[in-house]
Amino acid sequence: MTRDPDEGLDAAGLLSTGVALDRLRPAYAPVVSDCTAEVRRALGDRLHGLYLYGSVATGQARLPTSDLDLLAVSLSPVDLVVLEADLSARHADAVREVGISRVTLAEVWADDADGLGLRCFLKHYCVPLAGVDLRPELPPCRPSRELADALNGDLRAACRAWRSTLDRPGIVRSAARRLLCAAATLESVEHGGWTTDRATGADLIARHHPEWTVTVRSALAWTVNPHDADPAAVRDLLDFGDWLADRPRGLRTARRSRDRDRPARPSPRGRVG
Repeated sequence: MTRDPDEGLDAAGLLSTGVALDRLRPAYAPVVSDCTAEVRRALGDRLHGLYLYGSVATGQARLPTSDLDLLAVSLSPVDLVVLEADLSARHADAVREVGISRVTLAEVWADDADGLGLRCFLKHYCVPLAGVDLRPELPPCRPSRELADALNGDLRAACRAWRSTLDRPGIVRSAARRLLCAAATLESVEHGGWTTDRATGADLIARHHPEWTVTVRSALAWTVNPHDADPAAVRDLLDFGDWLADRPRGLRTARRSRDRDRPARPSPRGRVG
């Protein structure tokens, strides 16, 4: 994924991204239009809303190596696997792959972590293409460990599933992408910021947890070319995923509390610590 240079926090400390329909590059316009028409045809009245996200939505996509990422919000569960494959083949000269994530409207409004993650994703990372636009109804988000966990999902369960399916095509790339994104959110929140950028996540992990440097650098390479992945190194990546899942909550808060409990001491050379 190409980095969104506008992702971060605004002056009020709320999430900010660079997604916008007017950032859609002309070369992608006919692809997006065709995919939108095909999803609407396939789902009919079951489609509540269709959204664009990822590098095409931020204007950072590169022909023909970037993915086209769509999110379909439907009124009932749908299967679009065949349509994904057809659209990917049809537009192979423009995009690496057409991906269509699927969620139901009930899942968006669910009062649980998954619902929180979906609402944040829709609000800050998606732009509408068809149907009802839910974003005006959704509150803006502030970075937190709760939000990071909601966006990342159950990492330990994901690692278990990956371990049992590593022989399937695309699994290594999927695992590397998701775990680096999770690392980015968790580590940036830990240090008072916000990013989902995989390369930035790898840099943050290497800086603050150098024991994982080789693992995250390898994972970053696998997001582009997973065919060179060594089985032992992939197992290390999944161990890294378990480590992410087990990270204690509130590390920054805990440190601040300990600092407040310590006797005040002058800062060296008068600088505020």
